[in-house]
Amino acid sequence: MTVSGTSRFVRWVSILIFILTSAAAQDQPGLPPAPALPPGPLTALYLRLRSVGLDAARVYTVRDAVLDRDGVQFIFDDGTIAFTEAVDGRITGAFFEGDGEMLLSPPDQVERASLARFTGSPILTEKFSSAYLRFTDDVFRELQPYLWQAEGAESEDFVRRWDPVARTLAEPDALRVLLSYANQPPRPLDGASDESPEAASRMLHARITGEALGTFEVRIDALLGESVAAGQIAWREGVAYYDLWTSFPGRSRRTSATGREVDSSFAPEVEVWVSAYRIRAEVKPPTRLEAEAELDLEVRGAGRRLLGFELSRNLRVESVTADGRPLEVIQNEALRGSELARRGNDLVAVIFPQAIPVGRKLTLRFRYGGDVLLDAGGGLLYVGARGTWFPNRGLAMADYDLQFRYPEDWTLVATGRRVSLETKDGFTVSRWVSDRPIPLAGFNLGRYESARAEASGAVIETYAARSVEDAFPHSSMLIQPPGGDPRLINLPRTPMAVPAARPQPARYAQELADRTARSLDFLSQRLGPFPYRQLSITQMPGRDSQGWPGLIFLSSYAFLTPEERTRAGLGAVDNIRFGHVTPAHETAHQWWGDLILWRTYRDQWVVESLSNYLALLELEEQKPDEFRKLMDSYRDELLRKSASGAPYIEAGPVTLGLRLSSSRFPDGYDVVAYGRGTWLFHMLRHLLRDPAGGRDADAVFFQVLRRLRERHQGRDLSTADLQQAFEEVVPPSLRIEGQASLDWFFEGWVRGTAVPRIELADVRFERRGAKSVAVGRLIQKDAPDQLITSVPVYAQPVRGAPVFLGRVFADGPETEFRLPVSAGVTRLLLDPHFTLLRRP
Repeated sequence: MTVSGTSRFVRWVSILIFILTSAAAQDQPGLPPAPALPPGPLTALYLRLRSVGLDAARVYTVRDAVLDRDGVQFIFDDGTIAFTEAVDGRITGAFFEGDGEMLLSPPDQVERASLARFTGSPILTEKFSSAYLRFTDDVFRELQPYLWQAEGAESEDFVRRWDPVARTLAEPDALRVLLSYANQPPRPLDGASDESPEAASRMLHARITGEALGTFEVRIDALLGESVAAGQIAWREGVAYYDLWTSFPGRSRRTSATGREVDSSFAPEVEVWVSAYRIRAEVKPPTRLEAEAELDLEVRGAGRRLLGFELSRNLRVESVTADGRPLEVIQNEALRGSELARRGNDLVAVIFPQAIPVGRKLTLRFRYGGDVLLDAGGGLLYVGARGTWFPNRGLAMADYDLQFRYPEDWTLVATGRRVSLETKDGFTVSRWVSDRPIPLAGFNLGRYESARAEASGAVIETYAARSVEDAFPHSSMLIQPPGGDPRLINLPRTPMAVPAARPQPARYAQELADRTARSLDFLSQRLGPFPYRQLSITQMPGRDSQGWPGLIFLSSYAFLTPEERTRAGLGAVDNIRFGHVTPAHETAHQWWGDLILWRTYRDQWVVESLSNYLALLELEEQKPDEFRKLMDSYRDELLRKSASGAPYIEAGPVTLGLRLSSSRFPDGYDVVAYGRGTWLFHMLRHLLRDPAGGRDADAVFFQVLRRLRERHQGRDLSTADLQQAFEEVVPPSLRIEGQASLDWFFEGWVRGTAVPRIELADVRFERRGAKSVAVGRLIQKDAPDQLITSVPVYAQPVRGAPVFLGRVFADGPETEFRLPVSAGVTRLLLDPHFTLLRRP
């Protein structure tokens, strides 16, 4: 398994939600003392917002009230509602108890199916008995026509019962509400019209106790690309999951000024762009990191006063300055004794004294430190905050200049090109600079030995320790006693289990470097030049791997021999994955995922699945039997039932991204993105493949990939971009009604979930003069009626290999066909080379 895209997706989404809701490295070692964080008025305001309670003077009876937010309706039929205390002139919350109902209808089939997967219905219509609302617009004013002041005793009793709950529920949204305070001017309690600036950034977050669904939440936030979302925390086998039932752009976001539906798949605009990072860090094994980071940024959105950055919860910010002036900072450590401080998150808010003018360029300097490393044993450190060890605003291309100081008996490897290395007084200082903008930067540290190879104009260096991590599975080996020697007559004659020597990954470093060089050559010949001057491969404890720009974090399992992996408990398929696919997969990410990003989480499958399939193509060329075994395993995993009893094909389409992993399908993302996604590219490749075969049979497929690389390098890529690129080369045999469109494939297969069973029926051969025709039907089972599949049909001659006859579009459950055949053919074969994702 690899998590190259997975962890980056989680980080990207978390920082995106917060952001939208909410000097060069020097040679001298060490960091001077930092001043204390300056206190500020917005910190005090934040503390009030995160613990605001109910106001006994604002308790009302409410009847027949409706709140409509972007097509989502909250209906308060009859009950009591108490609003929160005003904070700086604004009411930002309310608690309701009584009879209510909410209505939510997703706009497309994918989201309706997702909602039905968790709730049993494609439309959410749920009666509720209580609800806590947190908002940034004037819900209080909007509901006033439906409110009647409650009696004093009734008000006091209601507040006494529900105020502790309200104060607890106020905490998670406090930073988002603060953003409205900081980035918009305050307004009085009498409110403003819907045309006010607040309407463009309004947020309503409802936590609802439903009659049938239990406690769940609905969020409507105009600052998010997918402004409407509903979900629920669910537990399975002691593990908490967040089941995101549905997420989509709201009604106002989906409709153009002309009233017509517009493309709902888009990423929000970047309002703050970081162009360069200069980071000076001191690493103090086994746990400590202290650093100073300078960020060059440009503000592109109006009214920005609060900026959000991602930084590990284990790193304490000591100071932040803008062009030398101290700024106000909100981080968990400022909230001592709170549950948030104990639990933590990976977000830091930086607050300016006034709004930053649009187009303003400035330099932010962060000083921070903390324990973000773990000694895994065996000469390996685990950098738990690989993507959050420096303040950033998510995945975006930028220049990096990194300098590290660390003990000389350790080896440090980082993204970029090493431009200097100096050892003095027991410490090493190394500097790494990116040759081109890259989406993120990282480093790894260990007591490594190295090996070197070259390929396609790039240097490949592999770094491996002499041992594996302490948590590596203990293994033993069976020893067969020798026979035939009378001196051994008293020894047992059965195999004995003895402890196996611990693997030594460093012994395998050169072979891995050479293998990676072959993969890099294979990919460069098909995709174009390798994007970087060098590629470093470092051993990482655990089973996960990641491919970052010029730096691969590779699982210890990939540094072992097949026999060692078997003794460690890996089966045949996993042995193939770690032995070949994982290193090649992470190498492919240098193009897909590092040189080219994905646009939104719905497009991440493109870079993840394509990297995996390219790794498999190299395997197919070398060991076709192992390629087939892996492809079969991907299909079988999709058909496997999860603990919930449902097969993994029901987890959803590849375009749901990490939403595929849920309480019903805990490893749904891996099964679908790697399994179905890999098969989708296999199908696309064979759709364009020349049936005659030969060296250039895949020329068109790789032409498309090279064109995508040229168009999108340094940028992002969407599923729509992928479809357009393949449609540009659609051959006549794939056109439906003469249209060079692949809508049938992307709607049915990419945004679908079926693994159909396809069969031939009623095949007969008709002879008309000198010509023969095969007539029959294609039966498509276990699939929706609207699924269209382009099925290759072959003739099986009496002797020799099958002969390709043509493609038949299986449109729905049953399709008739007629294909010309050679005289004497008496048997047809359907997809004999298994180019379709179908049941065997």
